[in-house]
Formats: sequence, C-alpha cells, structure tokens
Amino acid sequence: MEELIKYGRKMVISGLVDSHFGNVSKRIGDRMQISTTGSMLDELEGEIISVPIDPSIPDEMDVIASSEVNLHRKVYEKTSALAILHGHSRYAVALSMIYGKGNLIVPEDSESLYLLHEIPVVGGGVGSDELAEAVADALKDHKAAIAEGHGTFARGSTVDEAFVILSSVEHACCVKYLVDTGKKGPAGF
Repeated sequence: MEELIKYGRKMVISGLVDSHFGNVSKRIGDRMQISTTGSMLDELEGEIISVPIDPSIPDEMDVIASSEVNLHRKVYEKTSALAILHGHSRYAVALSMIYGKGNLIVPEDSESLYLLHEIPVVGGGVGSDELAEAVADALKDHKAAIAEGHGTFARGSTVDEAFVILSSVEHACCVKYLVDTGKKGPAGF
C-alpha cells in the first residue's frame, strides 16, 4: 500500500498525471490493491482498497474502486503483470490522438526504442469492457499501451518497474513529437 502511495505522488510530481486523473494497482495473490475512483494520486493515504481479481467474486469495495478496476483485472488475468500504473501525460495523449487507435508509436531515441520497442495505441471508452480487452491484449506483448485520447497504461513486475515504463513512454512521446514537428520544417506543421 505504501508503495502505491509513494508512486502515485511521484506520478503527479513528474507530470505523468494531474492529481485527480489516473489510477494505480498492485497484485497480491488473488487480490489487488487499487486506488479509489476520483482519488488524488498525490494524496492516496486512505484511498487504496483491496478487491478480488476475479470479477465473479462479489466484493462491496468494488463500488468505490477506480473506474478502470475491470481493466486492471483483465490485465492481471491475461499477463504476468504484478503492478499497473495509468497516467494521462500530455505528449502520450497528444500522440495517441495524432496516430490513432490501431497504430504503433515507434520511439525515435535509442533508449526508448531499446526499452519499449513500440507502443500500441488502442481504443475504447473509459471504464469500458472494450478498453479493458484492448489494453490487456496489447500488454501481453508490450510493456505499455496508450488508450487514444485517454493515457498510458504501464505494467511491471514491481510498482517501480511500472513507473519506469510510464516515465519512458512520456519521454519517448515527447521526443517523437519534437522530431516529427522538426521534420515538417521551420513552420512546424
């Protein structure tokens, strides 16, 4: 729980999310700790709850869990992830809208290319089953996926690793945006 509180704060301080947007979770056995809906990620004390990963197991805490609780469940079901961080960083959101769902963002800089290889852009409404399936499927073979117009979902075997991936996606998208803009000439676009 303390780890999620720490990294929620780091996400806000790093500009990877504005305070009320995004969510964090960590798998512990057949349950997950997850931020509550509408919680401020830089003030998560008392805002992390535990819910079952299996959606067929009723739990009274589901009603206050993040609106993306089913997406987190689906990712834990379909991947080896033990932590998921979701942020709405500016460049990742912008590039997801420029490239559009179904496309891949290929980093320009060597470090991002080495770490991420490529970043799929997926579609689906916030909190929808469509988005949950799309992100989970993308995260089978990628460390991160960007939901078009919505933000990045990063997975890791630790919360720290998921934070590194989330940070790396924003760095890669910033560099890619600047390079793409520069290629269009002095007028920009």
